Amino acid sequence: MKNSFLNSFKLVVVFFCLGVLALILGVNGEAVAILFSRPSGAGSWTTSESMMNGFIYIPTAIGVFFFALAIVVFTISYIKVQEK
Repeated sequence: MKNSFLNSFKLVVVFFCLGVLALILGVNGEAVAILFSRPSGAGSWTTSESMMNGFIYIPTAIGVFFFALAIVVFTISYIKVQEK
C-alpha cells in the first residue's frame, strides 16, 4: 500500500519542481535576457525591454501553469488513494 501511495505522487513532485525551476528563471529573467543577447566579444550592447519582458513573463506563466497542474494531479491522486 505504501509503495502505491508513493508512486501516485511522483508526477506531482515532478510538476512542482518544474514550476519552481520556471519561477526561478522568471525571477532572474532580466539577467538571463542580458546573457542571451550579448554578442560574442562585445564590450557594450543593449538589450530591448521586450526581450527582458519575454524572459520574465513567459517562464513565470509556465511556472504558474506547472503549479496549477501539480495541484490538479495531486487532487486526483489523493482522491484515488482515499477511495482505496
